[in-house]
Amino acid sequence: MEAISLADYLLKSIRERDGRLKDKLADNSIKSFEEYRYVVGEVRGMAYVEDEIKTAMKGIELDDD
Repeated sequence: MEAISLADYLLKSIRERDGRLKDKLADNSIKSFEEYRYVVGEVRGMAYVEDEIKTAMKGIELDDD
């Protein structure tokens, strides 16, 4: 059950960061092409990590404790 709690915490954190990064892209606060590339890379990284966590959690069953 602790693994589920950890995964939930990580997914929440990832989604919050992803939202902030996407907001930054949407509100034209990016100052340079280098910053744009960095933010897009982070968004892609967040999506990758979220998918990996979801895949890893598929094999974990919930205990009825």
